[in-house]
Amino acid sequence: MLATRFGRLLRPCRLVISSSNKTKFSSGSGTQSHEVENGREFKWLWPAYREEEMFKAAHDIGCKSLIVCYRFNTVKPLDPGHVEQALRHFQRKVPNCRGFFKERDGKLWVCEDPNPDVDFECLEGAESSAIINEHINKPFRGDRSPTWKARLVPVPADAPCAMPEIQAAFPHQYDLVFMPHHSFMDGITIALSTGKLVGLLNDLIAGRPVNDEPFGVYLNNEEIGKIDEGIAKDLEKEPEKLESAKQEILACDTPPILCKAFPPPGGKPATKFVNQIINQKSLASFTAKCKANGVTFNSGMEAVINTAIIEMVREAGVEGESHHMSINLATDLRRYMKRRPLPIYGLHVRPTVHRIETPFDVRDNFWDYTRKFHQRLSVLLKSGDALQQTVVREMTLPQLPPVEYHAAGPKPLRDYGLTNVGDLTPIMPGVGEHLQQTSVSMFGCTHFFGFPMFHQIYSFRGHMPYTIGYDTSYISKETAGALMDRIVTLMHDLGTSP
Repeated sequence: MLATRFGRLLRPCRLVISSSNKTKFSSGSGTQSHEVENGREFKWLWPAYREEEMFKAAHDIGCKSLIVCYRFNTVKPLDPGHVEQALRHFQRKVPNCRGFFKERDGKLWVCEDPNPDVDFECLEGAESSAIINEHINKPFRGDRSPTWKARLVPVPADAPCAMPEIQAAFPHQYDLVFMPHHSFMDGITIALSTGKLVGLLNDLIAGRPVNDEPFGVYLNNEEIGKIDEGIAKDLEKEPEKLESAKQEILACDTPPILCKAFPPPGGKPATKFVNQIINQKSLASFTAKCKANGVTFNSGMEAVINTAIIEMVREAGVEGESHHMSINLATDLRRYMKRRPLPIYGLHVRPTVHRIETPFDVRDNFWDYTRKFHQRLSVLLKSGDALQQTVVREMTLPQLPPVEYHAAGPKPLRDYGLTNVGDLTPIMPGVGEHLQQTSVSMFGCTHFFGFPMFHQIYSFRGHMPYTIGYDTSYISKETAGALMDRIVTLMHDLGTSP
């Protein structure tokens, strides 16, 4: 099949690699049953829970998607057949890559296909940025497998490399654009599972055998649901505490101050990105300053973002002494689940909102502000209040069904959203004798998420690829770019100041 993309005639390389190996199901559900439909076997796993339903409804209309781009440098030109073969092994070893949705007795269920196709193309002459922009706002149905896509893009040899010291021995460059359905894979799952890709591909190039042992166990939210039930029972006994918690949540619903200073452009909601690679020196110095002041890198970065926003709006003419920043965090629920022998895969994140008063002159006392910020955030996450927020919302506030919620086009009630998956290097080493991974970039769709921009924080092999996704109906390209520049400058200045 011929496809014209990005101004050139491209011939996608679509290979089907068959396997005689039986798939090993490793989903952690007690409700599984097998069924055959249209000659294909599949397995019922569990009734979809709200977080899964929300992402499905969002993906159906083209929002809340997540795309990851990996840069591979190789000793010799990469054979696309090896890549698809690696992806076929990957799909067998990552059970949620075989997931899809299907209705059963009027209820949406998560199902598993034992041997789904692989949606893979090699696109000569394409650009990974164009592929990302093409798919980030595109609907992605989850009611049939496969529920993920991959695109391999050869990159010119003279294109910039984040690790030039490696490029001499690994001169051939490729981008692998990975596009999963977010209902089946959260950011932690993506990092944990795709961190194995370099090893798989390296073994295939070397001619070594690959076993079918799973990389992780695919679990539903049963364990978290039981914790929720306990929280709800306790709150029912203390109506005053329930009402107080409700008011705390409602107090976080505030229009983004950046939109007050820089009027929204309007138009149809869509997501675009600005991204920057924070160099090793700035990253190391700022990390050291965070440690010296007794705060995590995450708290330091949130404080930098808050400072950057406050300074921009103050310089734009917004008056006042302070603003209560309202921040949406993607909280990893695994911290509240019991450990398993294998990593827990699936969708195990929830939004946690917190707010902090940020003075307009916050830079003058930045580290004092950051320590206070860090202490409050640590208490929120360690106390279980992050789980309580969801329970309180469901007990006291109207809950629209997922389809209606997204059809209504939720308005931003937070200053921004943020996710931090930490240093990826231990789980994504990216080192092999035939290829090395030299960078990774994550792109999260922002519109209809309830905030105008989304900051994605992580580091990889001493670098920090930093992406801000912004809703084009609320934030302009110029404003997003200016904010990124301000954040990068603040990181350098605060990390190197006495």
